[in-house]
Amino acid sequence: MGTEEVNAAVADAGPLIHLTEVGGLHFLGIFDALHIPDAVWAETVGRDRVSASDVLRLGIVQRHSMSESEVSGFAQENNLEDLQDGEQESLCLCQQIGVITLLTDDLAVRKAARHLKLTPVGSLGVVVRAYHLGCISLIEAERYMADLYDVSSLFITRTIVELAIEQLYLSNQE
Repeated sequence: MGTEEVNAAVADAGPLIHLTEVGGLHFLGIFDALHIPDAVWAETVGRDRVSASDVLRLGIVQRHSMSESEVSGFAQENNLEDLQDGEQESLCLCQQIGVITLLTDDLAVRKAARHLKLTPVGSLGVVVRAYHLGCISLIEAERYMADLYDVSSLFITRTIVELAIEQLYLSNQE
């Protein structure tokens, strides 16, 4: 395992896509390093769902090539064969380089991440972190969260968004 980076994350495709859809990709700049496995790059940039220049403009991105045998061995060992290639690579990369934060919006991947002692953070969580770090105002955070429901292709319920917004307001009162 590599050296742990305290403020680093490995990205699955979901947050890259969903944050792009609401104009919030720049929030990923809250991390000091953003690691993207090649399968995720292919699923996002390779399919024109995310702009390569927008991702690279963050200035913190590190792409990673992983061997198929290494990833498939990891997936078999951890019973992750049902996950997509990018999801498997993201989880494997976290373990390989010692990064505990995995950016993902997929429920099955979040469950697998927790099982592997990783911290899953979704698109909503990135917006919350950006707010807590002072990158955006409370009103802006609320708008981005609502847009994740109204505009993006993220599958999320209105109730979850409303709860997240409520928590923002509660944390603002403390």
